[in-house]
Amino acid sequence: MRRTKLEAETTRETILAVAERLFLESGVTEVSLEQIAVAAGFTRGAVHWHFQNKQGLLLALLDRMGLPLEQLAGQLEIDDTLDPMDELVRDMTGRLCELEMDPKRKRLSTYLVNFAAVEAPERQRNFDRKFRSSVTIIFRLAENRGRLAPHWRPEIAALAFCGMVMGLINQWLNGETEFDMRNDVTAAVRAFSSSLRAQPDDPKRPGA
Repeated sequence: MRRTKLEAETTRETILAVAERLFLESGVTEVSLEQIAVAAGFTRGAVHWHFQNKQGLLLALLDRMGLPLEQLAGQLEIDDTLDPMDELVRDMTGRLCELEMDPKRKRLSTYLVNFAAVEAPERQRNFDRKFRSSVTIIFRLAENRGRLAPHWRPEIAALAFCGMVMGLINQWLNGETEFDMRNDVTAAVRAFSSSLRAQPDDPKRPGA
């Protein structure tokens, strides 16, 4: 049973990876489930079994966009030698720069975000909640390690951080040209994160 579950998960991840590659190469509307199945080395029935249809596959790719942040939160929980604030900024700014430097990635990301907003708004809200939850975990770790300014609660810091970052990303994906990811948004992320960081002369948190 354990092996069967592992094989199913491997198949699912393979299909997702192949679908993402084909969508990046050709665009979402130009790629069929049949093409994805053939390229992945599975039957079309296997694709349907894991995702039901193309819509399900697209939504799974949207969910996948939040995975690196979940993984970072998990890594930070294990390794207390890392500064949660530094790692969050490094991860976020790195991915924002990559997004701007890859037009195909921008095109696919734009499609996924707009598709979910129209076709599956609850799934989009769930993605936003999970994204914010990962950031909240990171700020709680920052609080525990004395890195978060005492006047910020982790939940509020995460709400503000995610609101700023996701708002700017969505504007940029939808055609905003007055700012860019590589310079402007990454600078905003660094500046805002600095405002959240504990300073040497900050009063200690109650109970610290």
